[in-house]
Amino acid sequence: MDKRRKRKGGQRSKRGILLDHDDDARGDLHNFQGPRKTLHDYFIDLSGKRASVREEALSTILKALTLNIEQNFVELNFVTLVYQCLHSIKKGSPTEMKQAAHIIGLLSMITTSVEKVHEAYEDVLTALSQGGLKPKLKTLEILGCLTVVTFFGASNSDETESVMKLLWDLINPGTDSSIERKDSPAVLTAMISAWSFLLSTIDGWRLSHKNWQGAITYFSNILDSNDEALCAAACEALALVFESNCLEKFSSATKDSNKELKDNIIKQLRSRLSETGNERISSQDPRTGFNSASAALDFLEDEKCANTHVTIGGQKLILSTWSQKVQLKFLKHFLGNDGFVKHMMENENFHSVFDFLPERRNAWGNVLYVPEREEVTISLFQPMVARHNDCSLLPLLTRDKQLAKKKTMSPNSHLSKARTQLLKKQRDLSLKEREIDCFDY
Repeated sequence: MDKRRKRKGGQRSKRGILLDHDDDARGDLHNFQGPRKTLHDYFIDLSGKRASVREEALSTILKALTLNIEQNFVELNFVTLVYQCLHSIKKGSPTEMKQAAHIIGLLSMITTSVEKVHEAYEDVLTALSQGGLKPKLKTLEILGCLTVVTFFGASNSDETESVMKLLWDLINPGTDSSIERKDSPAVLTAMISAWSFLLSTIDGWRLSHKNWQGAITYFSNILDSNDEALCAAACEALALVFESNCLEKFSSATKDSNKELKDNIIKQLRSRLSETGNERISSQDPRTGFNSASAALDFLEDEKCANTHVTIGGQKLILSTWSQKVQLKFLKHFLGNDGFVKHMMENENFHSVFDFLPERRNAWGNVLYVPEREEVTISLFQPMVARHNDCSLLPLLTRDKQLAKKKTMSPNSHLSKARTQLLKKQRDLSLKEREIDCFDY
């Protein structure tokens, strides 16, 4: 009986401990929920039936591609990701649609495969050109997706211009009564910025002569808008048009009439900048560091784009054309500040677009210049001497060979010393990199 009482008492005391420390028990159970989900797990969740699961997966992938790039993940799963995101755009919830559209844009700017990104361009353009999805073009995320995919995926100016025409029909419906002009200033601003972003990639002489007639007049009329962002977008579009040096493709007027049109635009900008003591529109754009209206006015008056610069990762990026400024502003808006800096530092496609080469730094902030290839060469001058093939010259030939061997193979030769210095430099760089790896862990 005593043993039974002890055993029962032990059970009661044990149950009491579990009840008294219920919070600890829950904590222990929480610790054994299993390993954390990987990016591949979220990729699998995109095929889930529950909308909440798909939205969580899209949100996680979107954040990973923006802030970490995940190059290998993109290259391995590119085609499937594009297909699943297009499916979410067609049949998913509004949240899914926006996230999926943004992911397609990220995929197109990350992949290094020309074939993959061009296929994505064709798939996205085909899907969004259909009647059922065409109204979604006025969704900001869908608009950004189509624009970025075209920027990185279009293989020639005709493909880029076809998307510009699609955007232009939304911006300026003209006499087309099937398209209603009920867009908010934010949507119209986004459409004009997207159109300008694509225009920045095409040389003026490649543009169509008939697609853009009246564009100068249309954008100049917007300069009177009370919306600051819309006015800035119109200024950038006009600056790009004049920078293309093909005004006849944007206006049917004669050269004299174009000069008069340009003078009127300058007057509008001066009037705009003078309103309320330059307070309403004179502020700089935080994404580019320059003001579109004042910069456009200076450009039209001086007919020269002033250099500006932005600092990225401690390095200065010089912007010397309006095309560069418009591209930087659009991509920075698409990625956000942190995402843009990350892609500028690590994305090879961005390095090509902006001709930007980030510096490698060690743990102490010192720059390590590691060239892809280094060579040591030495030039020897030997006068040409006419000689005959006779045995009397054998001593001279032997002496020439010994001299050449001394100058190239001897440990004291200039070539050997230079080679030794190069190898020592490479060893030092390797040691520095190993130290960095140690500190990273």
